[in-house]
Amino acid sequence: MVTSEKDEKVYEKAITWVKQRGYSKVKANVEDEEIEKPTSFKQPPSSPDEEESYITPDITAVMRGNKCYFEIAMKSDQKQDLITKWKLLDRLASIKEGKFFLFTPHGHRAFADRLVKQHDINATLINI
Repeated sequence: MVTSEKDEKVYEKAITWVKQRGYSKVKANVEDEEIEKPTSFKQPPSSPDEEESYITPDITAVMRGNKCYFEIAMKSDQKQDLITKWKLLDRLASIKEGKFFLFTPHGHRAFADRLVKQHDINATLINI
């Protein structure tokens, strides 16, 4: 099962895009025994009554030795959670001299573009 409204077809398109462009060591957060899951990052609770949570990239891959992060950008009421996740992945990509990409399915690009610009997130948006 795929998290939230991100369906398997969107993941398949994104994974295909990554593989077709020559990325290696592709990992994806999907229920598929053939594909390894990306590393999750522990997020400490912001208040004492909150539990710790984990941030897992949708897809990770390597290009010329540099780690890249890929997210499928879907409209959400949980904007702050998305912003936190995207900023983390942007910084990780920068540290590892890779890039951060946002796949934008039809109808979700304007939402993703607005968040990226408002919160100074260095991401390349890709229509899928």
